[in-house]
Amino acid sequence: MLVDKLNILVLHSLGAPDLAPRFLRKHVFSLINCFPEHNYLYHDASLPLPQYVKDIEFDAILLDVTFLCARWAGKEYFQRRLAEYAFVAQSSAVKLAFPQDEYDCNEILDRWMCDWNIDVVFSVIASNQHVLYPNFHKQGQIHLGFTGYLDGSLVNYQYKPFQLRPIDIGYRARKLPPYFGRIGETKWTIGRDVERQAEMYGLHTDIVLGPEGTLLGDKWISFINDSKFTLGANSGSSLLDPVGSIQRTVRSYVDRNPRATFEEVEAACFYGLDGQYEFTAISPRVLEAAMLGSCQILVEGEYSGILRPWEHYIPIKNDASDFSIVFSAMQDQTLVNDLIRSCREAILATKSLSYENNASQVLTLIRELRTKRSTGNGKDVDIGQVTEKYKKEMVNDYKKMWRKQKAKMQLKRLLESVPAGKRLISTLRKVRNI
Repeated sequence: MLVDKLNILVLHSLGAPDLAPRFLRKHVFSLINCFPEHNYLYHDASLPLPQYVKDIEFDAILLDVTFLCARWAGKEYFQRRLAEYAFVAQSSAVKLAFPQDEYDCNEILDRWMCDWNIDVVFSVIASNQHVLYPNFHKQGQIHLGFTGYLDGSLVNYQYKPFQLRPIDIGYRARKLPPYFGRIGETKWTIGRDVERQAEMYGLHTDIVLGPEGTLLGDKWISFINDSKFTLGANSGSSLLDPVGSIQRTVRSYVDRNPRATFEEVEAACFYGLDGQYEFTAISPRVLEAAMLGSCQILVEGEYSGILRPWEHYIPIKNDASDFSIVFSAMQDQTLVNDLIRSCREAILATKSLSYENNASQVLTLIRELRTKRSTGNGKDVDIGQVTEKYKKEMVNDYKKMWRKQKAKMQLKRLLESVPAGKRLISTLRKVRNI
């Protein structure tokens, strides 16, 4: 059977794959992993894109979440990104964008999508899309996407029996800056508050808040597999920052007042703005815990309309003040088993959470839009030869970039391990925006 091969350019900024979170690696390479029969050219935008690639009329150009993060990396950096990839705006290819954290610099993102004539934005925020995209929602299509998806290896993972897991409650989170609003603040305070409560009940926790607790790849999966219960909170923000001005104000204030509480920062920088909207999405951690048989203790939230309290997870208040109720539920093994089973079933029943299903829908959408456009893009070019040329010419550049990234990360971790190093990093960020 002949396959109508699509020629697809994927623009991303993943960096060294082995340093990236598992869900990001899966996200960037989901199409080629699920449907390798098509012609793909993956380009990391941290490196210059050869002109011969820009000259090709692809069937589709995909803008990955890591590529779209450029909007909050600083004005000069962002303008360079727009200039370097201006050819996308003029291309007749089907153009799809996969942003996340859309509440950050949403007006910039909205204008970007319009200026580049993007066909479809896959938003991970199910509600308030007209707020996030005041102009694009009138011009293009907005489809629901997710921050992470399921693949066969995770679904079929032979996870550890519940009673053999050494950790009672496991959690990892970084302390988000105040400009994520109260929802962002809760992501780390819930870990702090639960750890305090759990200690009084004699529970064994493994809760780390900060970069030192970061686990990548198989280590992250093993951590969840070792946890009887996985703690979690809503992923997202309760604060809309249209052009990044709130973020800049907060950073400046916190630099001058490093011990300021969230309430003090709120009063000084965004009084009355937090909580006007809630932009939340189900996180990859929720999917991973569901597939690995870890019962979830979650701050009540929307969770993309898929999970409900006491049916799929044990709910907890955002200040853990009801931990006594949570602890009682943890002791009810029948309830725990039911929650683990029903949570897994609910996730698996949501077909749009499958990498393969999502990739199939994306390819179908590309074909439909390409047919309507009737461009016949790229059929006079051997994309396979172009891809091979690209790989040969760029391989050393990629290796050099990855080595530099790894060295920088090792140095950063070393500095973060001592107080003086942390102060140095803070100073360098102010001066060099690293």
